[in-house]
Amino acid sequence: MKKERVPGRCVAWALCVLWMAFIYMMSATPGDVSAAESGLLTTVVLRVFSFVFGSESIVDAGKVEFFIRKAAHMTEYAILFILWHRALRLSGARHPALCAFAVCVLYAAADEFHQSFTPGRGPSLTDVAIDSAGAGLALLGTRLFHKAVSQTAST
Repeated sequence: MKKERVPGRCVAWALCVLWMAFIYMMSATPGDVSAAESGLLTTVVLRVFSFVFGSESIVDAGKVEFFIRKAAHMTEYAILFILWHRALRLSGARHPALCAFAVCVLYAAADEFHQSFTPGRGPSLTDVAIDSAGAGLALLGTRLFHKAVSQTAST
């Protein structure tokens, strides 16, 4: 594996730090503000469903909001995995995927602990599992991607 220039590695690590800061800031958002933000997105999704299907009764607003919130958790940690995986790979780590996954799981646990100090929020082992699942799906996706690329390159 060829080593990337130092500026490329620096950018990769900076993106990791910035994304972790973003997750931290989202977790520091009080519960009522967070609920209002996801409620706004839920309203948009419900309006789209109503426009497409002609009725709002097709979906339960509570279920849609739950799905949106959990999908956001998974997406945040899938992105975190991808950023860490790239930074570790560019830095020559021996097992970048496993290390990136471990970082994501540990950060998810630390993030939930952080939420215990945020008004209107609290820690949730379920959210740690959902965050970890997002990182796990990204791990699986990167493995499949690299396998496909290597098969294409060898043909």
